Amino acid sequence: MQALTEAYVDSLAPNAAAIKNGWGLVRKNQFQNMHRSADGTLLFGECKGSGKNPYLTSADFIGGQPVFRCSCPSRQFPCKHSLGLLYAYINGAAFSEAPIPEDIAAKREKAAVREEKKKDQTKSQKKPNKAALAKKLKAQLDGLQLLEKQISQLLSAGLASMSPRKLSQLEETAKQLGNHYLKEAQNELRDFTLLWGKKLPEERLYQIAYEKLILLHTLCKKGNAHLERRLEDENLTPDTSSSIEEWLGHTWQLAELKELELVRPDVRLAQLSFSSSRHDARKEFIDEGIWIDLAGGELFCTKNYRPFKALKHVKEEDSIMEVLGTNELFIYPGEGIRRVRWNEYSFHGKPDLTELKGLARVNVAEVIKEVKNLLKLPLADKHPVAFVAYERVGLADGDWQLEDRQGQRLSLVEGPEEGCNSLGLLKLLPEKYTRNGAMLVRFYPDLLTGRLGAQPLAIITEDRHIRLVG
Repeated sequence: MQALTEAYVDSLAPNAAAIKNGWGLVRKNQFQNMHRSADGTLLFGECKGSGKNPYLTSADFIGGQPVFRCSCPSRQFPCKHSLGLLYAYINGAAFSEAPIPEDIAAKREKAAVREEKKKDQTKSQKKPNKAALAKKLKAQLDGLQLLEKQISQLLSAGLASMSPRKLSQLEETAKQLGNHYLKEAQNELRDFTLLWGKKLPEERLYQIAYEKLILLHTLCKKGNAHLERRLEDENLTPDTSSSIEEWLGHTWQLAELKELELVRPDVRLAQLSFSSSRHDARKEFIDEGIWIDLAGGELFCTKNYRPFKALKHVKEEDSIMEVLGTNELFIYPGEGIRRVRWNEYSFHGKPDLTELKGLARVNVAEVIKEVKNLLKLPLADKHPVAFVAYERVGLADGDWQLEDRQGQRLSLVEGPEEGCNSLGLLKLLPEKYTRNGAMLVRFYPDLLTGRLGAQPLAIITEDRHIRLVG
């Protein structure tokens, strides 16, 4: 069992309420008969509940990541009793050594048998059904052609021609795209139609709408060409050099990424920023973390999708302030900052901020050039992030600017999300934090003015890590 820390236990909790309730049980001394197995892989004990008999709860680390078991009726996983047991342990409560209970030993044996069956099934797994896959690809082609027809008509007529009838027609098209296995295109088209209900200034409305139409039009062109190539390929090989597969609805599995050698061993990451946003078109909340590889400074992102209908059952992610280590980092195909995932992980204390600050890019001009090149890629993220060192941050001619050691400047802007006020937070910073630091920024190109600005997300100095969005 790895050394447990409060941050690690917090990361296992499904939500903030579970953390609070778990600690509440510890403070009220609700736990009794707490034990630890001789090999240190199992913690178990009893927790007083509302009934006559206490709940039997445990945390089993035999496989590395904990398996929680509890006799309580809670549907929350892990429940407050399991979390409280771990909090009691790290809080220094007495855990006596005891044999592993027979019921847990039996469950371990059954789990081992299931794992062996999974391995055998993987080894004997049949090759993909090429006929079924080809049928799906053809259905996607038909869906893209349907979407392309709608988008071409709209581009020809102009955005000023948009009417309730046309919006209704586009919403019906979005529904049909789901039947053609084009979930991402469906979400983007829904997002486009929802713009007309946000009461945006006309100039801003048309700018965002035009950007989305261009994206959808590009997806149709690129998607058609890609699907036709795959249908001509005898092995129907997926593309791992770009994000096109994900745009066309492919869900990458970890085993698949590993087989394609999209995995990096023994990586240590530090989270630079974390935010959670609501996406009405997707009907989901998206938790996004921006991470940096402490070995070389490469940036990655994590995304956790929480459907509105399943918020109680999908764990909400949170900020992580400690170094996260994993023996296998799975990396998704894509352009720019790539998405990553991991299975097993451990925490290794807070990062050295001087070391972290030293990983920032020192030349603003080079960063801007790379961002502009990335923005030219049709399906790349249009709001890329970068970690940039600065000599100073401050107001110049009424605008916030970041300046590097060479005197090159980057304009700082507010993000378009409602309620975001990171520039306002800059005004509250003590002057020492506006000198000789590093800033994580997200770029926002303005098609109307041609200006490229960046929203501050986080600041790293030698003694502070300041997160400006959440």
